[in-house]
Amino acid sequence: MKRLGFNLALLGMIASGKETQANILKKKFALKFVETGVFSRKLLKAKGKEGDIARKSTGKGDPLHTKLIQQFLKNEINKKPKNKDLLILGGRLKPEAQLIKKLLDQKGEKLFALFLSLPDKEVYQRSHLRSQSNAKEIYKVLDDKKIIARRIKYHKEQVSKTVKYYQKFGILKKINGNQPIQKVTRDILKALSEFKIAAAS
Repeated sequence: MKRLGFNLALLGMIASGKETQANILKKKFALKFVETGVFSRKLLKAKGKEGDIARKSTGKGDPLHTKLIQQFLKNEINKKPKNKDLLILGGRLKPEAQLIKKLLDQKGEKLFALFLSLPDKEVYQRSHLRSQSNAKEIYKVLDDKKIIARRIKYHKEQVSKTVKYYQKFGILKKINGNQPIQKVTRDILKALSEFKIAAAS
């Protein structure tokens, strides 16, 4: 399976289809997933201090404490296999993005970021459908209306800082997530191709 030739950070609004697109990319490229969401969900069920911290934050719709996320990211990036590129699902806060870029810069590796946008109305609609389906149990908790509103506010206030950070280096492309899955995939593949050409020049 071919490699991207660079590492990818995939960000986006709630219910914008990040996991769906990540799984499509995994079938096309040699990628190692680094999923902060999976890490957070595991901590929600964990015993001990870290589990307690997770339940007081993530369980109420707030992000997991950034120090826990940063340690997870550091461990995963340091364990990066030689024959694969990273697909990082998460690292939404600016300090987390700064750490990702710093660690990859130290390795002499390139990073590209994508942000899947989605209107608030569509976020509510998709979240409601997700909570009614056979989705992961955590979504049935996090897709409560009040929690959705809180998470949207968080994204607009905090994740926007991460987007601007990546944009400063010219390594982020926004993708319209309010389209059919196949069209979003085409837009992503086009963005990846354009970045690869630009990075090689």
